[in-house]
Amino acid sequence: LISALSQKQNAPAYAGALALVAVSTLIGLWIAPRWGTAPVDMVYLPAVLASAALWGLGPALVAGAGSALAYNFFFTEPIHTFRMNRVADVVTVVVLLIVALVTSRLASAIRAQARLAASHAERNATIAGFAGQLLSCSSESEIGRSACIELRRLFRCNAIGDDRQWLDCF
Repeated sequence: LISALSQKQNAPAYAGALALVAVSTLIGLWIAPRWGTAPVDMVYLPAVLASAALWGLGPALVAGAGSALAYNFFFTEPIHTFRMNRVADVVTVVVLLIVALVTSRLASAIRAQARLAASHAERNATIAGFAGQLLSCSSESEIGRSACIELRRLFRCNAIGDDRQWLDCF
């Protein structure tokens, strides 16, 4: 059930990756008659990089494999087959797959760092807000009550103070 739900949630990412490959193929079909097939393999790199950056490893690998297959089918001799007669074409296809793997791992690490940075920013904002509350307190009793309320909110637990004036914050 979890796997099926995860696949349904990721379906737009995989569709997006394949759409980027399709757009790259159309651009390649426009470029090839004008400048040959040599620059066409570079047209697929942005699709792979964007898939990695936006959606992660799975969609990037799909984009890499789709790019390799599309490049092979539309731009390598013999055209409109999945056979390759030149070693250079095999190298190009392998490089597209390697780029997909490497960039998706890098993008995954960047996304993890961004999540960590957001978590740190949220924690720092909480600390700054709590410090502001404490600075606005004029007595030990107010400090205790503010601390109690903040601890309860942060940790979802009960905090007990020894001053009867702020025991009701629970």
